[in-house]
Amino acid sequence: MRTSEDRLVELIRSSGLDVHTVQGDEPGPSVGTAWRAMAGFGVEPSASLPLKGDLKGVHRLWLEHARRADVIGEDGTFLLTAVVTGGSAVGWVRVRLTDDADVARLVDDQGRIEFIARSGSGGHICGITAEEYEYWIVSLTL
Repeated sequence: MRTSEDRLVELIRSSGLDVHTVQGDEPGPSVGTAWRAMAGFGVEPSASLPLKGDLKGVHRLWLEHARRADVIGEDGTFLLTAVVTGGSAVGWVRVRLTDDADVARLVDDQGRIEFIARSGSGGHICGITAEEYEYWIVSLTL
């Protein structure tokens, strides 16, 4: 039987990211803390895209904002979580960018792109969340 960790790692690998380790929530901030920050009252997107339509630019736009927010290390690594059943309990997964990576493939059960990337230090996040008619790229300092 596939576990939540199996589903999360499988989804991440399907996006072309290289999975290094399942790190969990230590050291923090936790996945739950990051999701609450992304959904916080008054949070505004750094950029937005239509929910429906061509998603070819999603990866490039997210990558630009994630780099600007110091989420991606010099070696191309960062921590990641995505929406899968039970994924929050798994915690963070350490991944590395590859030439084939495309975060637009981090699609949940409802067909929406939803994930958070976190810097190794834990101080910065940059993710994509599906709002009513748009995808929001949100960059925050925790």
